[in-house]
Amino acid sequence: MSQNQPKLLLSLSEAAELLSLDRQQLYQLTRTRSRVRQAIPLPYVRLGKRLAFRRESLENWIAQLESSTAVRLKQSRSAGVR
Repeated sequence: MSQNQPKLLLSLSEAAELLSLDRQQLYQLTRTRSRVRQAIPLPYVRLGKRLAFRRESLENWIAQLESSTAVRLKQSRSAGVR
């Protein structure tokens, strides 16, 4: 891998740092029960026992969360105005 080329996958620690979470918080978001409750599940891949994350997928996930939050806010505001 070239030194100028970014890594394809981030480790749990690297992804947690990117998202400003601690490792345990990020790991919890990957748990099955947690993923069922999430409207937009956290994207990750399992490599054996190891979890890995694509930076691009995490950035898209954040954008989707922002979009869904904006839609919910707009809906709740319009529902309150009658």
